Amino acid sequence: MKSPRRTTLCLMFIVIYSSKAALNWNYESTIHPLSLHEHEPAGEEALRQKRAVATKSPTAEEYTVNIEISFENASFLDPIKAYLNSLSFPIHGNNTDQITDILSINVTTVCRPAGNEIWCSCETGYGWPRERCLHNLICQERDVFLPGHHCSCLKELPPNGPFCLLQEDVTLNMRVRLNVGFQEDLMNTSSALYRSYKTDLETAFRKGYGILPGFKGVTVTGFKSGSVVVTYEVKTTPPSLELIHKANEQVVQSLNQTYKMDYNSFQAVTINESNFFVTPEIIFEGDTVSLVCEKEVLSSNVSWRYEEQQLEIQNSSRFSIYTALFNNMTSVSKLTIHNITPGDAGTPETDIDSSCSRYTLKADGTQCPSGSSGTTVIYTCEFISAYGARGSANIKVTFISVANLTITPDPISVSEGQNFSIKCISDVSNYDEVYWNTSAGIKIYQRFYTTRRYLDGAESVLTVKTSTREWNGTYHCIFRYKNSYSIATKDVIVHPLPLKLNIMVDPLEATVSCSGSHHIKCCIEEDGDYKVTFHMGSSSLPAAKEVNKKQVCYKHNFNASSVSWCSKTVDVCCHFTNAANNSVWSPSMKLNLVPGENITCQDPVIGVGEPGKVIQKLCRFSNVPSSPESPIGGTITYKCVGSQWEEKRNDCISAPINSLLQMAKALIKSPSQDEMLPTYLKDLSISIDKAEHEISSSPGSLGAIINILDLLSTVPTQVNSEMMTHVLSTVNVILGKPVLNTWKVLQQQWTNQSSQLLHSVERFSQALQSGDSPPLSFSQTNVQMSSTVIKSSHPETYQQRFVFPYFDLWGNVVIDKSYLENLQSDSSIVTMAFPTLQAILAQDIQENNFAESLVMTTTVSHNTTMPFRISMTFKNNSPSGGETKCVFWNFRLANNTGGWDSSGCYVEEGDGDNVTCICDHLTSFSILMSPDSPDPSSLLGILLDIISYVGVGFSILSLAACLVVEAVVWKSVTKNRTSYMRHTCIVNIAASLLVANTWFIVVAAIQDNRYILCKTACVAATFFIHFFYLSVFFWMLTLGLMLFYRLVFILHETSRSTQKAIAFCLGYGCPLAISVITLGATQPREVYTRKNVCWLNWEDTKALLAFAIPALIIVVVNITITIVVITKILRPSIGDKPCKQEKSSLFQISKSIGVLTPLLGLTWGFGLTTVFPGTNLVFHIIFAILNVFQGLFILLFGCLWDLKVQEALLNKFSLSRWSSQHSKSTSLGSSTPVFSMSSPISRRFNNLFGKTGTYNVSTPEATSSSLENSSSASSLLN
Repeated sequence: MKSPRRTTLCLMFIVIYSSKAALNWNYESTIHPLSLHEHEPAGEEALRQKRAVATKSPTAEEYTVNIEISFENASFLDPIKAYLNSLSFPIHGNNTDQITDILSINVTTVCRPAGNEIWCSCETGYGWPRERCLHNLICQERDVFLPGHHCSCLKELPPNGPFCLLQEDVTLNMRVRLNVGFQEDLMNTSSALYRSYKTDLETAFRKGYGILPGFKGVTVTGFKSGSVVVTYEVKTTPPSLELIHKANEQVVQSLNQTYKMDYNSFQAVTINESNFFVTPEIIFEGDTVSLVCEKEVLSSNVSWRYEEQQLEIQNSSRFSIYTALFNNMTSVSKLTIHNITPGDAGTPETDIDSSCSRYTLKADGTQCPSGSSGTTVIYTCEFISAYGARGSANIKVTFISVANLTITPDPISVSEGQNFSIKCISDVSNYDEVYWNTSAGIKIYQRFYTTRRYLDGAESVLTVKTSTREWNGTYHCIFRYKNSYSIATKDVIVHPLPLKLNIMVDPLEATVSCSGSHHIKCCIEEDGDYKVTFHMGSSSLPAAKEVNKKQVCYKHNFNASSVSWCSKTVDVCCHFTNAANNSVWSPSMKLNLVPGENITCQDPVIGVGEPGKVIQKLCRFSNVPSSPESPIGGTITYKCVGSQWEEKRNDCISAPINSLLQMAKALIKSPSQDEMLPTYLKDLSISIDKAEHEISSSPGSLGAIINILDLLSTVPTQVNSEMMTHVLSTVNVILGKPVLNTWKVLQQQWTNQSSQLLHSVERFSQALQSGDSPPLSFSQTNVQMSSTVIKSSHPETYQQRFVFPYFDLWGNVVIDKSYLENLQSDSSIVTMAFPTLQAILAQDIQENNFAESLVMTTTVSHNTTMPFRISMTFKNNSPSGGETKCVFWNFRLANNTGGWDSSGCYVEEGDGDNVTCICDHLTSFSILMSPDSPDPSSLLGILLDIISYVGVGFSILSLAACLVVEAVVWKSVTKNRTSYMRHTCIVNIAASLLVANTWFIVVAAIQDNRYILCKTACVAATFFIHFFYLSVFFWMLTLGLMLFYRLVFILHETSRSTQKAIAFCLGYGCPLAISVITLGATQPREVYTRKNVCWLNWEDTKALLAFAIPALIIVVVNITITIVVITKILRPSIGDKPCKQEKSSLFQISKSIGVLTPLLGLTWGFGLTTVFPGTNLVFHIIFAILNVFQGLFILLFGCLWDLKVQEALLNKFSLSRWSSQHSKSTSLGSSTPVFSMSSPISRRFNNLFGKTGTYNVSTPEATSSSLENSSSASSLLN
């Protein structure tokens, strides 16, 4: 109430009544004052509405109204209270209002003058609400005992209510002392003494506190020592102190005197908690802020301080402090801060979503004044808070032209497996972002579209190379520039059609009897409306449909009699056509028609076959157990041995892993693949962990897992820690020791699986983004990983250590901080270590020069172009022997199948067990040992390479010169059969070796650091090198046999054509047959060449024996022929003097050895030793040097040493003095030899062997046969 009123007393009481009338009250609260004077009846009331109620329901409703009555005489209060207490409720309405009943009337608030103030106090059971006690001035009360929720007296009546409210129940925590000795049993709640005390005390408490209004109950909570201190709780409405004292007296009187209760020890227990309130909750700069501190202590000494500055706040123009005692037990202090500033705030805690109100003004083109693009309009937002704060902000809005999009106009209707593209063109070149969405709001993965910007526009093209059913739907092309979006829409219809890879055929290859038949079928996983036919050439065959749960098969019984002739191979395919008239061909089925008598193996599932026949079948159509619900994958290979099919190789994929493989293939074609990937990786990790035992015995399942990781590693642009953990868990299983033997079997057919796995893991690590989470650290038995994120421009040195106790291996990685400063901010550095991977990679390249150490992979999320250096220390468990190399895995080597490379890496320090490597790039690193063969990067290896290449080049020049000389002198030196055949052999030896050396140059071009770049070219080079080197040996054999024939079978004659035919059949026919047979026997299994060298395989098939055995046999045969020839030469002739004969024989032996040894290829005796691993370096050096001179040997000893050749060359190219000397020599007739040994060239060559005499090298045709044979034999030796 306000003081100007004449009222000396007023009271408020609450009326609760029930009414069935429909009320219609105003929404504004009203106060109608009523003054009661002496001798006037109290009849009129002023209703003040608490809340507006409007209802149309005819049912009874309860209403509560507050009524204010003002008096001029305080004596009216007691009669009114007495009158109200005498009423009986409910009070029914009078005759004029039959539908209203008064249920109760209670006095709640009484306001009396107190000096110059008016104190408004609450009646018993009522109290002021807590917020009024905090924000209004309270009286100095003595009549209320309890602290907490309510106060009972305020200075001045609140102008807008509320008034005193009915108080809630409170719990009084009390204690009292018993002057008796404390016993330990009182601590035991189950003891008889405890129960006795509790029962007696609670009985006395109930009798005493039962006089309190609103008493609910009392409970003894425990006993404490100090005599005996009883703690108990009283649940009641807030009582007055007077009632509490009366209740305490009643308790003492009701309790047995033996307990000796001390009346003066009654006290309430406080918990001494502080409560703090701030108004308003959301504070703006400039507001008036109230801070209220409430503490259950009886003290008015309250001070306020800044938390950070610890300065006490004093009353001033901006700060005001008011402190009062509340409920006689609680100290309440209120600090008011006027015009608050950011400096008044403590440590800020910002929560934008909860503390920020958003006010939105929608700007559109109608608000652009000029209507032109680029116009800027400034909008001002002004804010005024309810507590006095004011603020404003300007927002600049630039109006721009909205992009007009043009999308591919033609309707897009494709079938699964086909490609499609959608082009979206914008007439505006400015944009912040371009992306594609589905109609469901799913963002298309970025790899599916490209965007280009032009001067006058831009375009984005969505390209799908292999459509699936997931691409069926509506797509939105969205260009965004700031907050402006331009959208174009296109519908895509994808008709069901099986993909070629998903069509399973049976058989892949089969043998069919010419008079028999064979069932063929094509199967798919899902049924559809397809027209299916089988095709064999131009013939079309009908198909019968068969459905087995999820699997749908189309079958046909192929009858071999329908083919016109037998002993041939036919290809049969399935042709699927869908409702859109699009079609797809299945993989072909190869049917080999053979006569029935050749068939020995028969099986109702595998089929029939002839001995030695090898066929493949899909595992789901073989004898391997499987079910249509969870079919297995992969292939199995059978071989017909005798009359039984034997399993040769099992590459079957288990049903769970095959299902994961099919899901992975579908995932990489899905438009939302990045959203599906995390869940898939989790499922993959769980499934692989469960199937660990199965993987250790299934190469097919292992290969499938590697293919899955390879497919998935191409999907993500970002990988989180959880995804990377699932990937490494999968890798940990497939790199375990139990799986190593499975790796060996797998890599017999697929040579790059370990490289493929390593590449996949590297791609995942490069995409790893930890975000705000801590850097990922992973440690398992077979893989460990550590990572860090570069957050600042001054990072710490990157150091990681990996220890594998089970393998007794460890490794360190260090990157100096000076190199890390060049990396982009937020770059992730990831290092992984693998203890078993090096052994698997060594199997991949068939190398025996690896050390037992870790493979450590380090990657950076962002590529760096600045100089980089990484230091790694490896523990080497095989340090003995050979040279240590630091290497990295180069994925580009060996035709992109990968191999070890030492480029950019070197050994900094090595003490046997530990090797420290320095490299200037990042990837996967390890160390290798080279025990025998020279390292290509070493000085000896480089020297041998130089000798080999220079020698081959020199040999090619020598052989070319030999062929040129032979062409020049051919007519002069081939006048008899023996000379003709000898020079024919020399020409073919030179030509074969020339071609073989040329192919050697080709091999050098298709190999990079011992790794094959082109597999097909390598096979071709190996075949021709094998063929022409064999030709060299067989022409040598032909030359030896001709020599043997002319000296041993003197009286036997054969024609030149016969000798020539035999020579060519032997020189080229035999090598061709051996080469073709070797290729045909090994290449179908891809074991014709070595893994890393273009030469015949040794490790898998021993194909090298197809060169070594013929070459060694020929060397032995020619050495035998040499011995026979030398023996024949040493046989004395009739009429010769013994001394001259002996001397001549010695000369002939020396010349024969000097000529025949290089021609018979003894150089290759050393060459053959170098192809085997572990060969001593001496053999490499000897072979390299001898190989240099092989062409020169043929030029000198096979061509230029021939006296006929020398004579012919002199006749063609000699000067006049040589011509006159030749005329003089020929004029001597029969008394002088045809060609004198005194010529300069002849003398120089013959003096090498001490030859000083003369002899005839040929005889005219008219001479005797024996003389011709003898002279011809001598010519051969020349």
